[in-house]
Amino acid sequence: GGGGNGHPQSGQRGGLDRAHRAPAGQKDNRPPDRFQLTFPLRTNYMYAKVKKSLPEMYAFSVCMWIKSNASPGMGTPFSYAVPGQANELVLIEWGNNPMEILINDKVAKLPFVINDGKWHHICVTWTTRDGVWEAYQDGTQTGSGENLAPYHPIKPQGVLVLGQEQVR
Repeated sequence: GGGGNGHPQSGQRGGLDRAHRAPAGQKDNRPPDRFQLTFPLRTNYMYAKVKKSLPEMYAFSVCMWIKSNASPGMGTPFSYAVPGQANELVLIEWGNNPMEILINDKVAKLPFVINDGKWHHICVTWTTRDGVWEAYQDGTQTGSGENLAPYHPIKPQGVLVLGQEQVR
C-alpha cells in the first residue's frame, strides 16, 4: 500500500480528460465526472491506484485537470514507483514551494500557478533524450528545461498512484 511521509493531501481534485480540453457546454472547465477523483480531506490514505502496469518509457506526457485551494501545498497528485525507486516519476507540491517533477530522484521545478480554487489543465512532457521537459498550463507553455534524468528510461512494471506519494 501507500502511506504518508509528511507530504499530506489537502483539498485536491484532479481528473483526466481524454481530449485535454474542457468538454463543450461544461462550465468552470470541469472535467467529466467519470474521470474525476476527489480528495476532500488532508490524509495519507485517500488515493487511487491504477491497476494496469506501464511499459518501459523513453518519453511521456502527463496531463490532468486539477483544482486546489490548498495552502500550503496540495501534496502528490501523481506518483509512479518501481522496485528500489519510490520516486521513479512523481509530481509533488509541498509547503509554499512550486510544483516539482521528480524522475529517478532528479528534480525540476514546474512553473504552475494553480492554487486559486479554479480548475486548471496541466501537462508535463519529458523525453530521455537530453532530459528535455516542457510544462503547459491551460494550453500555454509555461516553462521548459533539460538535463532532467537524461538517458534514464522510466522503468516498467511499477505502481501508479493518483493522490498519494509512495513510500517503500
